[in-house]
Amino acid sequence: MAGGDIIRRIQAAKEDRTRHEWWINETLRLALPTYRRVSETLDPEQRAEEQDDQFDNELEIVAEDFASDMISTFTPQHERWVRFEPVQTLTEGQRREIGPLLKAYEDAIFAEIERSNYYDAAQECFAFWGVSAMAVAVSDMGPLNPLHFQPIEIPDLLMERGPDGSVTGKWRELSLTAIEQHFLWGANFPAQFPMPNGGSGKRKEVVYEGCDRDWSMPGTERWNYRIIVGNKERLKLTFDGAGSAPIIACRFRQQADSAWGPGPFKKATPRARVLDELGYLNLKGLGRSIDPPFSYEEDGLANFDGGMEPGKGFARAPNSKAPEAFLPDVRFDASFFAADEMRKGIKRSCYQDRPEQPGDTPPTLGQWMDEKAWNTRRKELPRDRCVREWVLPIIERVAWILQQRAALPELKLKGGTVVSVRPISPLSKAKDLEDISITGQVLSMARGIGEALQVGVPIDPKATMEALIDTAKERHIRMKPDEQIAMEMAAEAAAQGGMDGGAEMG
Repeated sequence: MAGGDIIRRIQAAKEDRTRHEWWINETLRLALPTYRRVSETLDPEQRAEEQDDQFDNELEIVAEDFASDMISTFTPQHERWVRFEPVQTLTEGQRREIGPLLKAYEDAIFAEIERSNYYDAAQECFAFWGVSAMAVAVSDMGPLNPLHFQPIEIPDLLMERGPDGSVTGKWRELSLTAIEQHFLWGANFPAQFPMPNGGSGKRKEVVYEGCDRDWSMPGTERWNYRIIVGNKERLKLTFDGAGSAPIIACRFRQQADSAWGPGPFKKATPRARVLDELGYLNLKGLGRSIDPPFSYEEDGLANFDGGMEPGKGFARAPNSKAPEAFLPDVRFDASFFAADEMRKGIKRSCYQDRPEQPGDTPPTLGQWMDEKAWNTRRKELPRDRCVREWVLPIIERVAWILQQRAALPELKLKGGTVVSVRPISPLSKAKDLEDISITGQVLSMARGIGEALQVGVPIDPKATMEALIDTAKERHIRMKPDEQIAMEMAAEAAAQGGMDGGAEMG
């Protein structure tokens, strides 16, 4: 039997997820309706009926945009997600010496990521991140094959929250036959997962695959990788070093007593539910308006029991009344207006709102830049966690696998000193946009300084500009030094004198 402690930890992780099951399933229903739910109880026919009863899919559309946007924000394709820097303090000469090796180190890691199926898996992973959490299993399929990224859906994911708030246990729950287990792990571990004989391998078994943090060696990142079949530990391996954990999990938020927390789609579910109900009511109201019920006077001649067929004549007795329609007193324009406001709210909840022109006057470039910077700055909320729990762990995992293959260049100085490196996240894009906006504002103020000089205001333009730059913390404008200004003024005066002398001689 597997150690009782690890089984208790897995069961505690399942109970933790069960506490959040209702809102997770409701968010999945509205944002990712075709995916499985936690503790799925609906059969295929019931799921089909549920999807037939869906009358609005705004959140589903926004979820796809959210996933694509997050990929381009945090892990853009054909770009470097991070840069590497030496852990040790190096001299300027040593930094120049190690520079080409660092570039080769980066190239090897990102070439392997580009060769893998990461971007196929990331679209699915980031969609689950919008619900609550995303996870992926990164496997080495051999030196001749690319790395394999396998998304772990929320119904399969189990996480343990450690005392410091980090994830100290990451498992996925599977239901596999012995044949499927052999196909997954038999090549690497034939003794533990042999090919079953006859029909004995067709029965489904509950399998837990994952890793738990081993704290037996302080200062060393060590993970125990286990495969548990039917509460029996079939395999246990121990891996050391950053990136040794084969499963990577990233939460959008966390709570003080749980590994799970709500993602942005959770904030959008109330509006999505109302939109779905509005879609149903509008469709129902339109049906009654286009083909309304009616009453008619029974005159013994006309018969409207089957309705009124367009273009067909109906005979009526003399002096009898025409059929009277019961038209619903409904203002569809009001509900459509409310729906538009709710769609905007859903997009804003999922960081997919864009700068808009609310009035007739087009906004200035500065207004557009300010709003864009503000929208991008809102993404700073999940940025730190995504970098810490997703971007850097993936880089470390790929580097760890390449090191096991001896496929990474050795970072060694001429004297034989081995240089250790660490990935560093790039600067925030929102901060860059904000800095550009500040630059434009300071330059606009500089125009005002020139206008003040023209009307005779006694100010020092250079000192004023330097004070503005210092107060605004502007970092792009470069002021000319006094020596360069003096040389340019002297050259201009000499050129002007030469022109005046030539004119007198003429």
